[in-house]
Amino acid sequence: MAELVLIEDDEDDIYFFKEACSQLKQNISITVLGNGWEFIDYVENNSIKNKVFLLDLNMPKLGGLEALSKLQNNPKLSQMVIVTYTTSSRDKDIKDAYKLGVKSYLLKPNSMTEIKHMVEAVSQYWFTINSYTEEAY
Repeated sequence: MAELVLIEDDEDDIYFFKEACSQLKQNISITVLGNGWEFIDYVENNSIKNKVFLLDLNMPKLGGLEALSKLQNNPKLSQMVIVTYTTSSRDKDIKDAYKLGVKSYLLKPNSMTEIKHMVEAVSQYWFTINSYTEEAY
């Protein structure tokens, strides 16, 4: 089953994301991790197959960019679909995120309608349109 893994610390953002996902036509599982340390632990101890990781950059304990830096030596990183999901539009954050392996950089939408459209687009692209081989996992 396809799974979206949201790495996010803001309870309101989590609520709206889950609400948008509940309206999807696709059957997609949702996992929420609260910070970069939880993300690292999850990657090290779980399969990454059929998962898209939506990573916030600005979190307490360990932010998204710092977590990506710590995962640089993990062989799973190059096979993962990591998409930033953040409020930061700073050029430096965008450049750093791509250097650290993200596949896409998305700014958090400002309305429920926009969140729903974004979640639909991400799910449709990564779970339906995009092709991969089993050897990639």
